[in-house]
Amino acid sequence: MKKTLISLITLVVILSANGGILSVQWPQKSSVQEKIQKDTPTVLKDKIKDVKLPVLLPKSYIVKQKMSVVAEKNYYAITIFLKGANLMISGDKTYQMQMKDIDKKSQKMLKQSRQEFINAEGMMITDFSRYGVNYSMQLECDEVERDKRCSDDKFLREIYRQLVIVGGRR
Repeated sequence: MKKTLISLITLVVILSANGGILSVQWPQKSSVQEKIQKDTPTVLKDKIKDVKLPVLLPKSYIVKQKMSVVAEKNYYAITIFLKGANLMISGDKTYQMQMKDIDKKSQKMLKQSRQEFINAEGMMITDFSRYGVNYSMQLECDEVERDKRCSDDKFLREIYRQLVIVGGRR
């Protein structure tokens, strides 16, 4: 038991250290996997299929039916309509595409991302870089003074921790 636990911890550390996207080959679809795929909104599947950057969404909102999706080759913006608020998640690679031929120091700066959650103009906002892409999350509440989701960063931090790749390409 102890040896198995140490092996599992070692595997988790190796996966975490190497980063990247974990590719899982499922032997066959289970009914749960089929149900999740059926629930994925058509607007999401149709719009992000040609995006050439990883499309991130929080795992608890992937099957949310009320969403708006705008997508191009190097940009996407998904607005999820919540009760009393709107959550917008966007990814933009156009700046990196223009800056391909810059020096190593500037490339390193583009990859660095200090995580901050900012309350500005009644919205809770965070910007970050991942996979060589600039991402942004903005939460806008209908009743800013009464809705703690837009005054306390706790809700948006939890959304950030749930981000998974739902489409696009790396």
